[in-house]
Amino acid sequence: MAKENMNEKNTFRKKCLKISKYNRYYYSKKIGWKLYEVCKRHKNILFFIPMNTEVDIHWVLRKLRRERKNIFVPFMEDLSFKMVKYQLPLVKKKFSILEPVNKQKTLQKIDLAVVPVVGIDSSFKRVGFGKGMYDRFFSALGYKPRIVFVQLRLCYSKDVITDIFDVRADEYISFNIYKRRKNECTDNFSRYDIIRSRGICHSKKNGCGEI
Repeated sequence: MAKENMNEKNTFRKKCLKISKYNRYYYSKKIGWKLYEVCKRHKNILFFIPMNTEVDIHWVLRKLRRERKNIFVPFMEDLSFKMVKYQLPLVKKKFSILEPVNKQKTLQKIDLAVVPVVGIDSSFKRVGFGKGMYDRFFSALGYKPRIVFVQLRLCYSKDVITDIFDVRADEYISFNIYKRRKNECTDNFSRYDIIRSRGICHSKKNGCGEI
């Protein structure tokens, strides 16, 4: 079953990565305002430094810093990462990921974690790039902050293709979509959501496909 899940996840990931990158600026602006509404209720926030295939959240990050929120970002370390205080300048590291020059790990607890996704399945769990960094980070954290997934356009699997160790969100934000997880395992996305976001719905059964 684990091998079948892995193959299904890889197939799904490839579909998601093919989604058009056009209109990133426009999508990011709309997503950013919703993300700001969620973030402004929290004090200590883990963000990410976006790659060019991800939601551009730089302006949200800067706005929250001006409002004296404590902003942290990942700093890669072995097979996972540690949280460091966000500071400029940023330098490009492994996998073309930008990181601050600050290497000092913070011991401060975060209230909220903003996590990029390649896709999401019906259990509200994350499909990422397959490196497992976020899975290891949250597993070792020792407490559970609120987690919000962000993605330019919805890429959703009606089948549960994730594993027990994969990160599960409390909230999800994409272009034209904001969802909260209500149950432990809920199919939260409708055909209408897929059409509105011009995203992808993936399933081994009929009724899904690229819009």
